[in-house]
Amino acid sequence: MMRWVVTGPAGAGKSLFTAALADLGAAVVDGDKLGHEILARPEVAARVAESFGAEMVAHGVVDRCRLGNLVFQDPGALAKLDSLTHEPLSVLMEERLAACVRPQGPPLAVLDAAVYFLLPSPPTSDLVILVDAPAELRIARLVQRTGLAPAVAGARVTAQQGMSTGWQRADLTVTNDGTPSDLQHAARRIWMQRGPGINDEPKD
Repeated sequence: MMRWVVTGPAGAGKSLFTAALADLGAAVVDGDKLGHEILARPEVAARVAESFGAEMVAHGVVDRCRLGNLVFQDPGALAKLDSLTHEPLSVLMEERLAACVRPQGPPLAVLDAAVYFLLPSPPTSDLVILVDAPAELRIARLVQRTGLAPAVAGARVTAQQGMSTGWQRADLTVTNDGTPSDLQHAARRIWMQRGPGINDEPKD
């Protein structure tokens, strides 16, 4: 089975790009959802409470919104959270990608992971695709999609600037500064050029 990774900053369009690949027949592993699973583990919640304060955990459950508001405005806090979660996240990603291998299953698995190049032991891949967009456009998309205040969305975009060095290591870059249809066509084009050949003639 081929493995692709789709990475890039928040608001760039990774989810739409991976959804287009899923429509073409790929199995998709959502790195954000796996991150939520890691935070839901009791031992991780306990370490979050110890590192960031008991108020970050209620009844054994991490308050992701509250924690996010903290770490996306404090690079040191974000680095500390990464140190708690990235090792188990690497393991879980590898497990979920391996689970995509099954008889008569899709020949391509796609990992959607903004933090891919930050992981201590990132899953192996055949192709890494960076989906990017201008910062002001990413902020506007985050505001529209999540309802965040522009200042909060801007802080989240700024917090990811340090990840750009890793993203530059991607094999391909897709700049998502057009319409959703443009991005979907870009996914189709890469599929046809680099993919395993399933659904070679997908319908428009």
